[in-house]
Formats: sequence, structure tokens, C-alpha cells
Amino acid sequence: MQFCYMQKQLDDIKKEVTRRIHQEFLKKFDGNKTHFAKKAGCDEKTIRLLFDFGQGMTLNLLFKLAFALDLNPSDIIKDLSIKKED
Repeated sequence: MQFCYMQKQLDDIKKEVTRRIHQEFLKKFDGNKTHFAKKAGCDEKTIRLLFDFGQGMTLNLLFKLAFALDLNPSDIIKDLSIKKED
């Protein structure tokens, strides 16, 4: 049961991280996925899949996207954590 509880939280964290990145992307790149991908050093398909929640995010990709957004990775994951099941 603990694993399912943790997995649900991890899924929610992934969605929130993606939402935060998407929000900053819209502000700084005005929806231009090609420009964002180029600055992040990744493929536009990766960005598209990420925003459609179809692709997971590696630590490497998180750092690249944060760099492209002029953020620290810690800014993106601030206040996110896994809570213990009661």
C-alpha cells in the first residue's frame, strides 16, 4: 500500500513540475517550442511530449530546461516533497 501512496505523490509532483515549467515557458518563450528546445539543447519533440505529460523527465532534462528558463532547478521543485502515509 505504501508504494501506491508514494507513486501517486510522485505522479502529482511530476505534473506540478511540468506545470511550473510550462508556465515559465509561456512567459519567456511565448509558446515557441522550437526556440525553447534549441536553448535547452534538446529536441522539440521532447518538449512536446513533456507538455502533453507523455514523457518523464530526467534530472538532466530538468537542469537543461531550468537553464533555458534562466532558473535554478531548485526554483522549479521548491516546496515539493513526498509525505509519509499516516
